[in-house]
Amino acid sequence: MHLQSVITQAPCPRAMTALMAATLAVLIDPILRFRDYRALLNSFSFAGIMKFSGTFTLVFLQVVALFYLITLLPGPLRAVVLLFSAFVVVIQLSYWLTLSQFMTGTDLFLALTVSGDHRVAAILSFFKPLVFLYALPYLLVLSVLIFVPPGYAFRETLLLSLLPALFLLVSNYALFLHVPERSFHLNPLTSFLRSALQCKFESLREYHGLRDDLPPFPASHRPHDSIIYVIDESVRGSNLSLNGYPRATTPFLQSIETRGRLKNFGICVAASSFSHVSNAYLISGHNAFPDDAFRTDKNPTIFDYAKKMGYETICIDINETCLYSLMKAAGDGPVRALDRWMNDKTFKERLIDLETTKDLGVARVLSTLLNEKSGYFILVNKKGLHFHYRDRYPDDPASTIWKPVMKATQAIDPSAAGREKLVNTYDNGIRLQVDEFFRLFVSETTNQNYVMLYTSDHGQTLAEHGQAYTHMKPDQEIVDVPDFLVSGEGYSKKGLLDGIAPGIRVSHLNNFATLLDLMSVPVSLRVRPYDKSIFALTEEDNKERYYMSGSLYGLGDYVVKSIPAPPEAGWGVSRPVGQ
Repeated sequence: MHLQSVITQAPCPRAMTALMAATLAVLIDPILRFRDYRALLNSFSFAGIMKFSGTFTLVFLQVVALFYLITLLPGPLRAVVLLFSAFVVVIQLSYWLTLSQFMTGTDLFLALTVSGDHRVAAILSFFKPLVFLYALPYLLVLSVLIFVPPGYAFRETLLLSLLPALFLLVSNYALFLHVPERSFHLNPLTSFLRSALQCKFESLREYHGLRDDLPPFPASHRPHDSIIYVIDESVRGSNLSLNGYPRATTPFLQSIETRGRLKNFGICVAASSFSHVSNAYLISGHNAFPDDAFRTDKNPTIFDYAKKMGYETICIDINETCLYSLMKAAGDGPVRALDRWMNDKTFKERLIDLETTKDLGVARVLSTLLNEKSGYFILVNKKGLHFHYRDRYPDDPASTIWKPVMKATQAIDPSAAGREKLVNTYDNGIRLQVDEFFRLFVSETTNQNYVMLYTSDHGQTLAEHGQAYTHMKPDQEIVDVPDFLVSGEGYSKKGLLDGIAPGIRVSHLNNFATLLDLMSVPVSLRVRPYDKSIFALTEEDNKERYYMSGSLYGLGDYVVKSIPAPPEAGWGVSRPVGQ
């Protein structure tokens, strides 16, 4: 009550309290993140320090404006907003402890668009109890704002809030235009507000029209073969024994390779370290980074081509990533040229049990579809190995080949002992979610007129360099993914597969034209200059394989990098701890 009395007796109590609390909040941040601030300032020139000082001043004024707006709220609503602010601080500091940064607009976009289980998994992977110690000073500062007594009527409150609200909007738009979001983030609350407005500003700038149409083409008969395009989740190519990994994580895949049923392209470079970005490139065939021309939204999708060539088109979306957001944007209506979209809800409605290991259920559904008839084009977004890996295979001795393993809710521990558990758990997941998936599909599919192109959206870090995160950063390990073709014994284009040149380097960007070749799409129907098909690659191609991390459209935080040929020492190689 003494604090409330002091605040009440001060001149302009709301403004003074907001100014005092903002000063404390802005001072707390460089104290808690001292090393980050010092490293940043040491990297700046004099001009850079001046620009940073100006940004710091702008952020300080933003904190003042934000806190002043909170003090204008009536008591109960103010309490709710302060509780939400405390939640934001905890989330932001959890991000910082894990990723050495606050949330970006892309992170917030993903949190709003992905399915609920992805959000829960992300929170569990980033959260550390230590965060409450870091958050405590911020929470104490926020608690001061609750003591400012209410006093203004609704109309006066509205008038007083206009100027600070306008300042927050204009200042963040100026940051959107002139300061890249990948620059150092100041203060968890204003950083979150900036990310939220960044999402809105990006949305206003994005393309929201129809996709380009394909040229007229004579109606095609339903093809004799089926094509399946499997995009897995978080599978690192160098952890497959198919690619030389010292553990037998993929013995079945190796067995069908020796029988000529599998064409392996080694370690492929993913389009991105983000699922939604990789998927956008994989289904649209776009080949420039970032997508500042919005071609991933304008290009015809792979479904458009498949439909033109007479295929029945199906998407089996168990992971609910890229196609999930397109379906939501369409109000759960049809995506153009897509005949059927199947997700968890669809399987439940049809009384199809996906079991604990959903991917094995999907393998059986694929076999059932192909055994009924041919002429399908099926895109599968598998559940794969998104962290936590322990949730991706049953808790039984037969599935736990390598020990010790992580507990189901355990955070990543980058120490040697923690990393051993991390890698063991991941490898057990590979054995089941990848190798067993193919064993079930191949053994239960009697209709042998099919070809399957397999890759993953991105790989995983597995804490090689002390990372406590798995992806969503530009680390080279994250774009290390598998890429191979599996064909049935009755597949009619075996000659096309046999003509693949040895020693080629493959990128995600080569997959789209590869699918067009498998469909026999004529050149006259291909409306964009896609990257070369795998069937056309030579040893001289892909001397640089590019990828990006961050904002798909280049409107926010993003970076474009490449894997050279030959790659840096150690890229495309993974080893269990101690080997």
